Amino acid sequence: MAGDDERSGVNDFTLPPELRDAVANLVRAVARRGRDRMRDAASTGRHRLELRQLHKDRDAFWARLGKTAYRLAEAGEIDHPALRKAMERIDELDRAIAAMESSGHHLTTPKGNDGSPD
Repeated sequence: MAGDDERSGVNDFTLPPELRDAVANLVRAVARRGRDRMRDAASTGRHRLELRQLHKDRDAFWARLGKTAYRLAEAGEIDHPALRKAMERIDELDRAIAAMESSGHHLTTPKGNDGSPD
């Protein structure tokens, strides 16, 4: 058969041992370099994630400290002009939030965008 002759030609082709070894060494080197780069990227990613979490934790503690200071100032246990000014601004923001929430202009999903049929 003609098809058998074509396939047997492919099987008859072999690389010289020196070239085969060189290609195998090159493939191993590329694979090793790829593994090293992936390991480095994973390590960098873990480091960045840990750093981001530390920043997030610190920010949460700053917020907690601010709330504690607000409550202490509100109770009259601490007092400072800058603290009073910040408290006034927080109170203004709370009033603005409450006004917007009670205005009836709540965000709604446009018709047809909620996944339900029209």
